[in-house]
Amino acid sequence: MKKVLLAVVLCMASIGAFAQDTIQLNEAVITATRASKKTPVAQTTVTGEQIKQSNIGADLPYIIELSPSVVISSESGLGLGNTSFRIRGTDANRTNVTIDGVPANDAESQAVFWVNMPDFASSIGSIQIQRGVGTSTNGGAAFGATVNMQTNRPSTIPYAEISSSVGMYNTFRNNINIGTGNIGKGFSFDARYSNVQSDGYIERSSAKHQSIYGVAAWQGENTFVKFSILYGEQHTGLSWNGVPGYAIDNIKYPYYEAGIPGYKPGINRRYNPAGEYLDADGNIKYYGNQTDNYEQTHYHLQFAQKLAQRWTGHATLHLTRGLGYYEEYKLNRKLIEYGLPNIEINDETIKKSDLIRQKWMDNYFYGLTFSANYTNDKLQWIIGGAANRHYGDHYGKVLWVRSNMGADYGNKWYTNNGTKDDYNIYTKATWQVSKLLSIFGDIQYRHIGYTLKGNDDDLAKLDQSHYFNFFNPKAGVFLDLSDNHTAYASIAIGNREPTRSNFKDANRSNEMPKSETMYDTEIAYQFTGKNSSFGINLYYMYYKDQLVATGKLSSVGYTIMQNVPKSYHAGIEITGGIQIFKLLRFETNITLSRNKIKDFTAYTDQYDNGNDWNPTEQRVENLGETNISFSPDVTGSAMLRYKPVKNLSFLLTGKYVGKQYYDNTSSDSRRLDAYFVSNFRIDYSFKLYEINIGIQGLINNIFDKQYITSAWVYRAVFADGSPDYIENGFFPQAGRNVMVKLVISF
Repeated sequence: MKKVLLAVVLCMASIGAFAQDTIQLNEAVITATRASKKTPVAQTTVTGEQIKQSNIGADLPYIIELSPSVVISSESGLGLGNTSFRIRGTDANRTNVTIDGVPANDAESQAVFWVNMPDFASSIGSIQIQRGVGTSTNGGAAFGATVNMQTNRPSTIPYAEISSSVGMYNTFRNNINIGTGNIGKGFSFDARYSNVQSDGYIERSSAKHQSIYGVAAWQGENTFVKFSILYGEQHTGLSWNGVPGYAIDNIKYPYYEAGIPGYKPGINRRYNPAGEYLDADGNIKYYGNQTDNYEQTHYHLQFAQKLAQRWTGHATLHLTRGLGYYEEYKLNRKLIEYGLPNIEINDETIKKSDLIRQKWMDNYFYGLTFSANYTNDKLQWIIGGAANRHYGDHYGKVLWVRSNMGADYGNKWYTNNGTKDDYNIYTKATWQVSKLLSIFGDIQYRHIGYTLKGNDDDLAKLDQSHYFNFFNPKAGVFLDLSDNHTAYASIAIGNREPTRSNFKDANRSNEMPKSETMYDTEIAYQFTGKNSSFGINLYYMYYKDQLVATGKLSSVGYTIMQNVPKSYHAGIEITGGIQIFKLLRFETNITLSRNKIKDFTAYTDQYDNGNDWNPTEQRVENLGETNISFSPDVTGSAMLRYKPVKNLSFLLTGKYVGKQYYDNTSSDSRRLDAYFVSNFRIDYSFKLYEINIGIQGLINNIFDKQYITSAWVYRAVFADGSPDYIENGFFPQAGRNVMVKLVISF
């Protein structure tokens, strides 16, 4: 933290804002990684003004919630802490995310953890969402969607802004934004500091976050240089196991209650058992530091140059540094599993004990991205690529063992590391053949090398190496049918490597996961009129060897992901908007889809009976065609905006998510109900002397709907016919709650 603050201060002391408009770095970078209006891909752009209006208190996924085919979720139930989104049923580690063209996905998990970038939305100028394979970009494979974020441009005039949000569940977010404006010779500086705190809706899902964003820029006649630092520090209460089913519906699952120290019959949708234990007197207690703690710093040095009359080029050097851990109180754990000896007390041998452990991550991600752009009246041609390396250490510590309080702990019980190299090069072009027709082509080559060394947390060896070479072609046509009517069609192929956990969990078996391939076909029509718009997009995303959870175990009992030969997401996305009259506008979108695994085989752990729990062979069920988990057949949103005067507006929004399954068996006992949630927002602004004042009020979930956005389940069966053993967790969201935001700027 101190190093980042020092860097920001040094930047402020020596560098500031640009004065000329000869070239914009952000435009050069975004041209390389974004789709243009005539690129034949399904796309939605969230503008800076829309981001600013929506950015009242929740994390970034909530900014894009109303976009087509998007479903969001929050572990805390309040939109802060660990939040996520899915697009067309595609999860976080299949969605490519970039910041100014630099990969934001974690190289090993391939996901983006928004909790590590608190209040980042306050520094974003626009977001483009490409659904499907999209266009070639840098970083992880776009296996269902791409989210491209462009940070704010350096300001040309001095400014200062103070923003404060307050809401229920002790939620506070405060930030300050400042910019020097033009200070001469092409220099500028912009900075932001944010502090976010919340208790969360779910018990002990607290958020205590802060972040800093600093930008130093220089603009010459044909050159632009920008150095930025994004620092995030998060401390989040662990709630990732969710609320157990017995607290959601008061069902007493056999065999489960005995393992719950604080189990009390009854419904408590906010109940979080994480860190729960019994003290020596049998009283229920909760471990006070059951938390996730992480610091992440992004350094970007971006350079753009006008190379010739029609050529521009850009390059970005980047480094992301991450360090942190999560800490847990664990009940009745085998000491041998942590490399600890049994404890001898008064001739008694203790093999199990409560303990406190930490799991650490210490990683670096660095590299270079580049592109060269050529543009004339008929042709836009881009050559680009990247060379990136990730190096990460994983290790664990035991801090305390209940049965041996006098011992000195803190040594690592496991340590392993991973090195991943990711190189890609691409070229893409849009050729305006005629006034009616333009043709798009895009070819990317990507190489991945990944090596794991060391021991896993169960002390098993992880040593392995994997190499992949992917060829990802894309092509399409775009038709300007008239001033108001356009259409396009495209086909694309994407390939994706397995994640670290896929390799790690399969390491004990002979079923090492294969890479996945997706074939994406898109056909669309768009009408844009003076007061109305309408769009329709048909898509078919066919997967070969998609990795899914089947319940299968390795030969030594570890859950592994399996490649299923055939699966698909197919659907139709419809968007529309109309200016009903001058003061009232309505916009909506709906996605109707089918999301299927064509021939699914489920594996379930089986034991002899509910008393002895001796494992037998897994039960195998061929279920045929099933629904892909977390892929609702219907999603949609609507927005009604009323603006009676210039500085006052009222916004009513609604989000519908159809029923979805939280495993791949299509069992109604493992299904989340459909839900429709409405929010209401008031925006009012005025000027007092030379000070601009903005006030926003937001009522989330105005009809106090009880709904659940995500869940997980573990199920075991018994050969003697005893009732199934069920262990599960659900993620209910907050009922009606209020946020208020005040912004003062000058």
